[in-house]
Parts: sequence; structure tokens; C-alpha cells
Amino acid sequence: MKLSELIALVGGRTNGPCPDADITGVSSLHDALPGDVTFLANPKYAKQLASTKATAVLVREDCDLPPPAAGGALVRVASPDLAFAQAVPHFTKPAIVRAPGIHPSAVVDPTATIGKDVHVGPLCAIGPGAVIGDRCVLEAHVVVDDEAVLGEDCHLYPMVSVRERCRLGNRVTVHNGTVIGADGFGYNTKVGPDGIKVEKIPQLGNVEIGDDVEIGANAAIDRARFGSTVIGPHTKIDNLVQIGHNVRTGPYCGIVSQVGIAGSTHLGAGVMLWGQVGLAGHLEIGDRVEVLAQSGVSGDLPGPGLYFGSPAVDKREAMRHLHVPRAVENLKAQVAALQQQVKALQSKQENT
Repeated sequence: MKLSELIALVGGRTNGPCPDADITGVSSLHDALPGDVTFLANPKYAKQLASTKATAVLVREDCDLPPPAAGGALVRVASPDLAFAQAVPHFTKPAIVRAPGIHPSAVVDPTATIGKDVHVGPLCAIGPGAVIGDRCVLEAHVVVDDEAVLGEDCHLYPMVSVRERCRLGNRVTVHNGTVIGADGFGYNTKVGPDGIKVEKIPQLGNVEIGDDVEIGANAAIDRARFGSTVIGPHTKIDNLVQIGHNVRTGPYCGIVSQVGIAGSTHLGAGVMLWGQVGLAGHLEIGDRVEVLAQSGVSGDLPGPGLYFGSPAVDKREAMRHLHVPRAVENLKAQVAALQQQVKALQSKQENT
């Protein structure tokens, strides 16, 4: 691909003429070689722009940095991230496409319904009454349990389990090792004359996942105690996330790695939970709430808003709390210095 073709592809522009060089690959700013296209979206990496060897660098339209010393061209675009995403497919191998068909080692119950052009990989198991929508792809070792339903164009990667009566919408992607519909955590503890007795509370509901949801690897979404645990459409869930029973999320939520959401907590639309956020149970989180990494949420959060800390509070208040210890230490140092000055003055007066 020529540089001029790349510029047309991403809808970019350059400041003045530049050689119409060949673009042969994609890379990061740090690792790029001549012939590569790269991008600068995060100001954190601005220092790498000067030394990159890339032939073309996608930058924001308002970028005021000089071009690389090696002579690469700056291609100005509205969003370097999106423009780079447009460019990448032209320089990488295409995605693997699974051919329709059922592998001989798969076990498919005769009462299951399999749609058109479905791929069922090796050692899959599809239970009684299950429904697999058109063009779904089930990679190796996927389990779709009794009466579970998958909409159209779903893609389940190896070792995914969809438990009984759970329902997935259209175009749902679930990555390796994720479990949808395991029992929620519910027990009754009784103390009697014979000692302590722990009784499991039956978890009789299911999980319902909306259209266009993507779920990362080794996540767990528990079935409801009654009714449904609900994941709203267009929600994106990262790896290693735990979502408890009867949780409900609105549409367009983002839930990042190692987040834990306790049972019966409800998230509004567009909620963003960054890494290792923990939410207690039975909370109401408003629309467009954003909770920063490693925060602990113990109470309802009205939306929209940006929250941080444990317990999570408005970010501005949290920043004030973080600055208090430093301010106290500074005041202690100032008081100690003043005390030393007072002692010196007193000593001087005593000696005169």
C-alpha cells in the first residue's frame, strides 16, 4: 500500500507534500521500522515520536509536535486509535473462518435445534432442548446445556459453558473458559444443638445476555436465585470478572478485568467500572457512572459522575482526602522548623 492510499483509507491529511512511500506493516512507536505505520493517541508516549523509525505516524489533527527525526510523515486524523484500527486489517492475516458443520466427536442431543451454517467443534456438548441460532460458531469443548438458547452469529471460544436455560442474544462473543449460569453464592447458616448446619439456597433463575455483548476469558456470570441475571446489550466485559446472581446491567456498560459485582446490584446505562473495582450487593448505580480502578463501592452512586476510593466518593472529594496526609506532613515539618527557631531565639535571649 502506498502512503497516499493509506491517507485516503483513514481520511487523513498531511502538512505539505511528502514522498509517496510504501507502507508494508504496522507497529508501535517504539518498535516501528521503515515501511511501518504507527500511531500516537496517548500523550504519555509523545517522547517516542521523535525517535520512531516509522514511515507514517497517525496523530490527532491538533498535534503540534515535529515529525520524526528519521523523516516519517505525520498523518493527521480525527482519532488515531480508530484510524489505526482501520489500517491494521490491511497488513495482517485475515481472521480464521470456521466452516459450517458438526464435528464427529461432538455430542448433540436429538431434541436440540441447530440453525443454518452453524459450526460445532470437536468434543462439544449440546443438551436437550438447546437452541443454536444461525451462523453460530462453537469452538472445541464448548458446552451448551439443557434448554439454553443462543441467538444468531454468536461465537463461543474453547471451554465456554452456557448452563441450563440461559439465553444469549445475537452476535454475542464469549472467550475461553467463561462460565455463564453457574449457581450464585447463597447459603443459610443455622446453629443448633447438633452444631452448625450450612444449607444451600436453591438458585433457580437464569442469565440473559443482550445483543452485541462481548465477554472476556475466565469470567463468571452467575444465574439468578429467581428471575434473571441480565447483561444489557452492547456491554463489554473483560477477563476475570465476577458478576453475582440477580445483577442487572444497562446497555453500553464497560466492566474491566478483576471487577467483582455482588448479588442484586443494578447498573444503569453506560456505566464504566475499571480494573479491580468491587461493588457490594443490592446497590443502585446510576447512568454514566465511572468508577476508577481499585475502588470499593459500598453505597448507591447517582449518575452521571466520576468516583474513586474505598469507599468510593466523588473523585474531587477523593483527591482532597488523598492530599490531606501530605498537607499534614508538610504542616508538621513547618511546625518543627518553627519550634527550632523559637528554641534558638530563647537560647539567644538567655545568653544575653
